[in-house]
Amino acid sequence: MPAVSVIIPTFNRSKLVVNAVQSVLCQTYRDYEIIVVDDGSTDDTAEVLKPYMDRIRYVYQANLGASAAQNRGVQLARGKWISILASDDLWLPSKLEAQLKVVAILGKDFGACFTNCDYFGNTDVIPSAFEQAGLHGKLPFGPLEEPFKVILARHPAIYVQSLLVLRSLVECPNGFDERIVVAEDTDLLFRLAFKTKFCFVNERLVRIDRTPSRGCLMELYSRSDDRAFGSREHVFQKWICLPENMDPGLRQTVEEMLKDHYYNWLVTKLYRFRYVKAFKIAQKIKVRGENNKIIFRTVASRAKRKISSLINQLHGS
Repeated sequence: MPAVSVIIPTFNRSKLVVNAVQSVLCQTYRDYEIIVVDDGSTDDTAEVLKPYMDRIRYVYQANLGASAAQNRGVQLARGKWISILASDDLWLPSKLEAQLKVVAILGKDFGACFTNCDYFGNTDVIPSAFEQAGLHGKLPFGPLEEPFKVILARHPAIYVQSLLVLRSLVECPNGFDERIVVAEDTDLLFRLAFKTKFCFVNERLVRIDRTPSRGCLMELYSRSDDRAFGSREHVFQKWICLPENMDPGLRQTVEEMLKDHYYNWLVTKLYRFRYVKAFKIAQKIKVRGENNKIIFRTVASRAKRKISSLINQLHGS
């Protein structure tokens, strides 16, 4: 059996998936298998992967979404470790080797290891994930202190594309939540932090595509799609109901994040003149302890910031 199962979920990325596969084939660590889960592609993905069929396991399924594709890969995996690579991203050759060395040094308590990442395709993005998240430590590797603080930060330091995790920790029913369309990665990481310790490799061993036109899930959320907002709501509500022994401060942080999310959703609905939906969201905020006066002031402030942001964008275009 291979030590590592590399899962590459893909959907209509025939021009990119080959590069992802090749970046895995170039790994200095060789004891792995590659599972490509094609989530219902209608382009020529299967055709471009034909030259690699003797080195990968290719699985086609109906279009069920990223979470379902990743769970299918985990279900098929044979390795002790799982590592997932998005089909538009790339690994540097020493990625797996570096992570496996670190978990061997730190011991069995560490079931998840992540690396630093850099970005390409967008010059406006800060060069590395650790820099963007404010993790400027000089240690080459080590245990992650305060994992929940890092996972819930506005700028992520941990991407699933950089993660090496024990398969036993992400097998059904502990894998990706297929009911949500955004934040499924953060949801998985949050739940993992209750089960294992995280460690890091302070090297940029993953390259993440941030080309604006890719139509990624983050862009779906920014378009204020109701499904995306609903997914975020589901995630926060689920976290609040997690173990009874959750630190009260952490639970309060999640409560505040949910409330903040409702305000963003409310402002968006008002901006689009969807007053009935806005009223329903306001009621959800009231249930969480806010009175009408506070809601009005907060919404007015956020609406002002949103308008200012739009004006700045217009002047900049």
